[in-house]
Amino acid sequence: METKSELSTDTKIFGLDVSTPLKNIFWGGMLAGTLDAAAGVIVYFIYVGLNPLQVLQYIASGVFGPGAIDGGFIYILAGLVLHYIIAFAVAAIYFVAQGVMHIPQRRNILAGLLYGVAIWAVMNLVILPWSNVSKGPFIPGLAICGVIWHASLVGLPIVLVTSRYYKRN
Repeated sequence: METKSELSTDTKIFGLDVSTPLKNIFWGGMLAGTLDAAAGVIVYFIYVGLNPLQVLQYIASGVFGPGAIDGGFIYILAGLVLHYIIAFAVAAIYFVAQGVMHIPQRRNILAGLLYGVAIWAVMNLVILPWSNVSKGPFIPGLAICGVIWHASLVGLPIVLVTSRYYKRN
């Protein structure tokens, strides 16, 4: 029989308790959402000149339309909430998929990178074109950065957090 300390160590990743499905999805979404937000703020500042608040307004414009870009605090808050809802959703999708598909643990890195690329592709090729965001020019450097950051800072953390739960269970 395992002791409490063995159980605690085995169900933690980055010091976070991921011992239940809800905790796992929560921490996977928080980690990926925070890393994604940090990367987005940096990259959108470099390529488009947006400050962090404008990035959140841009996210809100997907639901509320272009007026959110010039809107106030409510659209900044809405963008933040929407951003994390999406992060929790993609964490939940992978959590369920892993439970069904049983991706081998030795493939976590590859699975995480591919999942991140898939997230980027779905967001940029399916969701954003159907949303209310203003359509801008295609910027190849921004797209390349987006694919890389979604692979390494969104997909990979979600897979690593999720795999910790399934390794235990």
